[in-house]
Amino acid sequence: MNFNEEIVAQAKAFVNARVEGKNARVPAIKFCFWQQFMTTVLHELELVGKV
Repeated sequence: MNFNEEIVAQAKAFVNARVEGKNARVPAIKFCFWQQFMTTVLHELELVGKV
């Protein structure tokens, strides 16, 4: 799967906000990018030990 850099950046910002205890909003993204966003979020959460 080719990852869109913008979606990866949004997912990392989402995870960083959640880890820091801040409010995190899911950005408005096209449905075709949803799997990529959630895959990146899960991966980033695993890296910080939150999953």
